[in-house]
Amino acid sequence: MERKVIDPREVELQLEDDFNAILNMIGEGAPDFAADEENEMLKERRREEAKAKDLH
Repeated sequence: MERKVIDPREVELQLEDDFNAILNMIGEGAPDFAADEENEMLKERRREEAKAKDLH
């Protein structure tokens, strides 16, 4: 396996807090599709699945 060399300018950027803040903002405002335990739609789906199992 070949070892990749990192450009020293890139290392300096990665250590800067402002640059990391900019990277963390990428995707801000985009919808979050991760499953959330408190999500009402997820709770409703679980209730419907439980009802469907009870019918069978």
